[in-house]
Amino acid sequence: MDQQTTIRDIERRAKAARVPIAQLCRKAGIHPATFFRWRKGPKNPDPVGANFHSIEALYRELDKIEAEDAARVASRGKVVAA
Repeated sequence: MDQQTTIRDIERRAKAARVPIAQLCRKAGIHPATFFRWRKGPKNPDPVGANFHSIEALYRELDKIEAEDAARVASRGKVVAA
């Protein structure tokens, strides 16, 4: 997977989890400006620099957020004895 495909995948998963990219980056220990610099845009038509450790940190945080969401949804369906 190339860098731009990876960035789009992270953005897609973050949007599905309803978490802003800036918040995701902070949780992963990456400055949000760094993430946005990795994205392709008119001011940065050929971005580079996304290293494996940073990408892995973002994916780990996404996995945690998705697991927390799944647990929250699952707990709504449980009957709590009073």
